[in-house]
Amino acid sequence: MRISMLITATCLLIVGAGVVVERHSQAMTMHIGTQPEATRVADVTTNGIQTWTRMMKLGGLENFGKAPQTLFVPSDAAFETLPTDELKELLSPGTSERRRAFLARGATDSLLSPDDIAGKRISVITLDGRPLTIDATGEELLVGDAEALDVRRLPDGKMLYVLDHALGR
Repeated sequence: MRISMLITATCLLIVGAGVVVERHSQAMTMHIGTQPEATRVADVTTNGIQTWTRMMKLGGLENFGKAPQTLFVPSDAAFETLPTDELKELLSPGTSERRRAFLARGATDSLLSPDDIAGKRISVITLDGRPLTIDATGEELLVGDAEALDVRRLPDGKMLYVLDHALGR
């Protein structure tokens, strides 16, 4: 009896390892991939977050003393709503304090999986040292004043939440 239960549980874990639930209307999506751990954040499937990925490749999250474990990323559509001058500065090569601040506001060293925050309202400190409220008590998952449209677990175990707009700066 114990062996058959163990076999059943193992099979369920194996079958569920690559499950992808697609987003329809306002529901969140959870992508759990099986990519190698050496993959960097910027190498992850960039569907809907190409602008943020370009920013990450330019740099800005290094030298905070803490490694980001959860990232709150504006969707490409959210970046389109930013003023043109601000977007141009965020995507300019070279050192940019504005890009560094923008990326730090959307990152925390706390690992926050959807299961950990389900049904809760919590506050975390972002890499820029400011509090950020996450509210998962309703139908929508709110990160600050933004709605999470998609949730992805990265190959290295970090979490990435795709937001409908950039977090307040």
